[in-house]
Amino acid sequence: MFRVARPRRFVLLVLLALTVSACGPDLAKQNFPRTTVTESSVAPAPVDDPAVRLDALRTVDPCQILQGDTVTGVGAPVAESLYPRGLDGCGIHVTDAGGKEARLSLTMGELIDSTSQQAGAVDGLPVVENDLDDPDTPENEGCIVSVLTDSVAGLGIAVQVTYVGGDACGAGLTVLREVVRKVHAGPPQQRRPANSAVSLDPCALADTAVVTEVLGRATAKPVGLHDCNWTGGTADGWLRISQTVKPSEDENGSRITLAGGITAYQKKETRSGSRCTIAWTHLETGDEGEVVKFEYDNYHDDAAGDDSCGKARRIVDTILPKLPRA
Repeated sequence: MFRVARPRRFVLLVLLALTVSACGPDLAKQNFPRTTVTESSVAPAPVDDPAVRLDALRTVDPCQILQGDTVTGVGAPVAESLYPRGLDGCGIHVTDAGGKEARLSLTMGELIDSTSQQAGAVDGLPVVENDLDDPDTPENEGCIVSVLTDSVAGLGIAVQVTYVGGDACGAGLTVLREVVRKVHAGPPQQRRPANSAVSLDPCALADTAVVTEVLGRATAKPVGLHDCNWTGGTADGWLRISQTVKPSEDENGSRITLAGGITAYQKKETRSGSRCTIAWTHLETGDEGEVVKFEYDNYHDDAAGDDSCGKARRIVDTILPKLPRA
């Protein structure tokens, strides 16, 4: 379950541990040149680039981008190492000229740390670099390099690199340049059925009047390509469209029936405030599916008696008619 009060921040991503053979190449030797960029604490100007608008990026296929010359500037791709990460992300492993492995992860529409300094630009888009190296855990040397694509929402395209003994930030910038080049050239698109919800703006799906009445106000903000957060006066709301395991009673609470006979799963929690999550499969794709999930979260201490599921259901009922049907 996702939490409204704690939106994801790419600077908090957990880097995967990388095991290196003791008989491998000398890790003290750099096989990838260090890339230096000039930092600036000046707030970036508004981004006005149609190619990287949220609606343009929602249907981009990140795995088709993270292949070929996008990564060969860092190393040779490891066979069968390419793997999707939901709708917006993809990862791959490469081996550099000295035999060291780098793990690369691309995320489209990632939240950018507002406290980070700008470190140059790529094709006119501000670059933010976060060196994640920790002297206490040298096996997790890494970096996240991002371009800001939406300065209002604070979203961008991020490349996270784990590269023990190599220049993770330099590698990330090299990959990011190629990613941005492909985005500007006309990126590959995901192949989705006509009734897919992937292209939809989640912030435009719920009825504003109903959200205002239920939450106290309806201040919507995109927090990803397929995520929207409403900050209310009495409670918050969160809508997510994702490619994931289909919800079930074991994981997602009790079964309910939504309008049109749609099977959904409802889960109420009262450990802190009163929270209710309603999730359903919009489109089946094998063992997974396009899953739509709405969360109502009254985080106030006196919220125990709040009808959180009834209020969540009111908002969900306004979302359903806007989802495409076969």
